[in-house]
Amino acid sequence: MNLAFKEMWRQKRKFSLIFVITLLIVLLSTLITGLADGLAYDNGASLRELEVETFHLADDADNQLTRSFIESSTPESLTPLGVKPMTLVHGKDKQDATLFTLPNDSKVGPTLDLDVGEVLVDPSFLDTVTVGDTVRDFATGYRFTIAGTTEGRYSHAPVMWASMETWEAYQADSGQPTYVSAWLGEADTSLATLSKQDVVEAVPGYTAEQGTFTMMRGFLLFIGAFILTAFFYMLTLQKLPELGILKAIGIRPRVIGTALVTQVMATVLVASLLAATLTALVATLVPTDIPFRFDAGHVLLYGAIMFGLSLIGTLLPLWKLRHLDAADALGGTLQ
Repeated sequence: MNLAFKEMWRQKRKFSLIFVITLLIVLLSTLITGLADGLAYDNGASLRELEVETFHLADDADNQLTRSFIESSTPESLTPLGVKPMTLVHGKDKQDATLFTLPNDSKVGPTLDLDVGEVLVDPSFLDTVTVGDTVRDFATGYRFTIAGTTEGRYSHAPVMWASMETWEAYQADSGQPTYVSAWLGEADTSLATLSKQDVVEAVPGYTAEQGTFTMMRGFLLFIGAFILTAFFYMLTLQKLPELGILKAIGIRPRVIGTALVTQVMATVLVASLLAATLTALVATLVPTDIPFRFDAGHVLLYGAIMFGLSLIGTLLPLWKLRHLDAADALGGTLQ
């Protein structure tokens, strides 16, 4: 270990360049992770905030709330949830939103003390309207009065929260069958029983979106580990004569190999920790309209993956060290 840090100190320029490149690669990976986590949370934020872990949906709904239609009366031990995507009109302006409804006395969601027709909207909905305005459902003409705000997002669109009385009045006014989208809570039912995460992952676009980011991070980490391996392999080739001298005076290959592994570990570890710190700082500076979220667990996970791939990459320069012949190295012959 002492040999490793002495070499890094004496060749500060080379190792500084390697460190900066490693830092940039890991930082790009953690920033993409923050964006992916932000989009994942934004896609189902209203569901994640519900204080319940079990959802009961119609069997033919494909785990999607907007495809679930339960016409049976809700058991007393469970809480009904209504979900419907809408296009709301105010004057000449149109906005997409998703209507979420719960009973006024429900404890699993935001506090609802609303009259029939009143809604709470996500602050992002207030681009062209203000609290007190009335918006109209484009499909049915039903009118909602904005009574206040509460944060809520679903499928990257703002959520409107209303009482179950408003949900029933909306269905009656539009001539739709009376139904709810889900029952919330622990109970044995004849419906499909799902976890909260199952329902979140079934939000349209969630799986494809997260799959794309996972592929991007995977390729980025693999390429970063490959570049780091190439750097250390070239450094090993450049110092073969010096390594030959060390072997000639009796330094065991294990000591030289340990020094190489230590240098890789120190470079990636410090770069990962610094990248995590910078990502946390970026999360505090990013505007609120950009879905960026710092999850320390995910950031450290991908840092650990980079760390593991880099250690695997040291096998190539270690193989070169193992087959190094002192006489050939001193004579300038590379094998």
